[in-house]
Amino acid sequence: VISSCSNLIYFTQEIRSDLSENDLEVEKVQFYNSSKIILLRNLSKEETQIAKGTIRLENGEYYEEIIIPKKTKGVAVRNGSEFLRVAFETGEKRNLRFDMNENSKYQISADTWKDSYGCVVYDTSTYFIVPSSSNTVLMVNKEYISNFEKKRRVLKGRSVSR
Repeated sequence: VISSCSNLIYFTQEIRSDLSENDLEVEKVQFYNSSKIILLRNLSKEETQIAKGTIRLENGEYYEEIIIPKKTKGVAVRNGSEFLRVAFETGEKRNLRFDMNENSKYQISADTWKDSYGCVVYDTSTYFIVPSSSNTVLMVNKEYISNFEKKRRVLKGRSVSR
C-alpha cells in the first residue's frame, strides 16, 4: 500500500490504455520500481576480477549483486501488448521485463522460476531475481498522469435546433 504522501501510483493496464488513447508513447513515461530489486549470480574465483556489481563472499562462495533501490527511475526500452522492458541504467541488454499480472499491474518477470528465484539474462550474464524482489511492480508519478487526464474532454453531443 502506498502512503498518501507519495506521488507515485501503480502503473496499470488502464493507465497504459489511457496513454495510448491520447497518443502518448510509453517510452516517454518515467517509471519507478515499487520495491528494491536484487539480481544475484554465483561467481567462480576467476570471474570475481571482471564482475560489474558488488561482490560478496557467503558460505565460501562468491556472489555478484546488482541492486536497484526502491523508486529508481527507469524508462521503457521495448514493449508488447502485455509487457514492458524497462531499463534502470544505460547499456545494451541492461533491462528487465515487467508483465501484466492478474491485477493489471506490471510486475517483474523472469525467463524461468525455480524455488521463488527468477532467472533472467541481464547485460551478458544470467542472474537470479531474489524472492523479496519478485513482487516488484512499476509505478508512475500521479501528477504526470493527472496532467494528461486534464487535457481530455468528454463531449456530451449536440441536439438539432428546432
